[in-house]
Amino acid sequence: MNQLIEPYSDEIVHIFGKASAQLQTLPEELKEQALALLGKCHPLNRKDNEGPNMISYLLPYWVGETLGSPIELCRELAVGNLYGMLSFFLLDDVMDEMRDVRRSLALSTVLNQRFLEAYQWCFSENPQLWGCYNRYLAQWADAMYREEDEPMDPRDPGRLARKAAPVKLCVAALLLQAGQVNKMPHMEKAIDLALAVLQLSDDWADWLEDLPTASCNAFLVLLRENLQLQVGEVMDESMVKRSIYREMALGGLATLASDYADELTAMKEAPASLQIFASTMAESLQFKANEIKDRYDRLLNDGGFSIYLAENG
Repeated sequence: MNQLIEPYSDEIVHIFGKASAQLQTLPEELKEQALALLGKCHPLNRKDNEGPNMISYLLPYWVGETLGSPIELCRELAVGNLYGMLSFFLLDDVMDEMRDVRRSLALSTVLNQRFLEAYQWCFSENPQLWGCYNRYLAQWADAMYREEDEPMDPRDPGRLARKAAPVKLCVAALLLQAGQVNKMPHMEKAIDLALAVLQLSDDWADWLEDLPTASCNAFLVLLRENLQLQVGEVMDESMVKRSIYREMALGGLATLASDYADELTAMKEAPASLQIFASTMAESLQFKANEIKDRYDRLLNDGGFSIYLAENG
């Protein structure tokens, strides 16, 4: 992903620096946690030069370049998106019962307010933008509500993208500023395809963590289909690992990701960096699937696969 980070390194320093300075005004009991979260997301502070969900803060630049938007507006929306990203991170943690609920909810509320303030500063009197915000927030809420009760559909990119729907607010804002609202459906579809690839990639990375609630993970849903498990049959870690190596289970997920990335690449007016973002993730999944297949073939030919499964399955 360096090719996506490096061209924006100065802007990344600027927006993270601005957010960090603004977070200094938070109450002491929230400031430390907020700055720590922000630091974890700073791509230039990471050895791999990648930040989780870089699409959140780079999307205003990618879309802004396509539309010829003012750089000052892109920066303001990028800072706002940083706050929104952190706010929704915290809500995810609360729903997963991972951290102190009281503090996380308090900080999430404060950060969400900062997110909205960044947009209100630029679009305070534009009801159309806030209609979009309400729609995106409803999509996010629907995704979270249905997550455990209704299995994820890996073949529905729109649904895969819903957990990150609020990130599209910057797209609506930039289109409104540019007077190109007619492009909204096209641009939203492009963002959804990229977010769908991101969700598939995340679900592969998180399958072990998600195993207790497998229906919310697209990779595990595909795996259940491949194994033809009945309702009530439980997948365990050993079963998943065997399927990854014996049935090449990652291949199906990688194919879906590639299909979504290819569809995005074919959209002529989609931001080029967004296309690269999705294609790079899809290629990474396919590379991993090929790597697993090659390793399986080598172990099989060398007679070592049963030993590997005994140690890792």
